[in-house]
Amino acid sequence: MFRHSRLRPLKTPSRSLRAALAVTELAIGLPVVLVVAMGTMEACTMIRLRQKLKIIAYEGARVGVLPEAGIVNVQYQCQLLSQDQSLALVDIATEPADPTTLSSGDWLKVEATAPFNANSLTGTWMSSAFSLTESVSMQKP
Repeated sequence: MFRHSRLRPLKTPSRSLRAALAVTELAIGLPVVLVVAMGTMEACTMIRLRQKLKIIAYEGARVGVLPEAGIVNVQYQCQLLSQDQSLALVDIATEPADPTTLSSGDWLKVEATAPFNANSLTGTWMSSAFSLTESVSMQKP
């Protein structure tokens, strides 16, 4: 016959031990969650910046292919949109350099470049210095 031994119930940890475990868990988990959240926000900021640069380049090209439009018109339109979108240090380049030289059927390329650090939420804290560039080509009618 088997003899049944009495099993003692396990003791539950004391309240202070549970509190210490919770603090340790928070100390380890919170920084990880914060880094992931900040990284996600920076990735979304990068996507948003690329979209804004594409819009600026598109509008610059749209103005540049209009009859009698020159580089001053392209630069003004792009700078106006940059200020409206709250972008810092946007650089605009066109190819050819002067849109008034375009004939009907020629292509105008407008390139918008901006440094990511000047337009990010955290600056240089989470990322190294690099620039984002978007370009649009449009044919003169």
